[in-house]
Amino acid sequence: MKLPKHQITELSPLQKGFSVILSDMCPLVSGITTKDAALSFELGVRALDLAVGSAAILPDDDSREGQPDHSTSCSDNAGVLKAGGHLVVKLLESEDIQEFGRICKPQFRKASWLRPKATRSSSRSVKV
Repeated sequence: MKLPKHQITELSPLQKGFSVILSDMCPLVSGITTKDAALSFELGVRALDLAVGSAAILPDDDSREGQPDHSTSCSDNAGVLKAGGHLVVKLLESEDIQEFGRICKPQFRKASWLRPKATRSSSRSVKV
């Protein structure tokens, strides 16, 4: 099921967006570390896009001039996370998580990594 972001925002309290978005998505693990990490990164980017909008996560280029889109419109380029809101994303550990953190830092006051105590020792998942 795919809902446009403006319809998701309409489901929020007062139709003004969400204070918290939690993404616990994980790809089907193939056992190929680089493939699994890349798929996990892609799911994380999709969660970030839902939260802050696609304009905020596009690669830096001349048309963007390194500036994130802080628009508050209800277009599908805008996110569904309220200003000052929190995003928690599960990712598989890899060098890509540093890139994910780099993308997140301009969008949030703080970006940090957490490995909950309840996480199995054999698991490679972390929360951002």
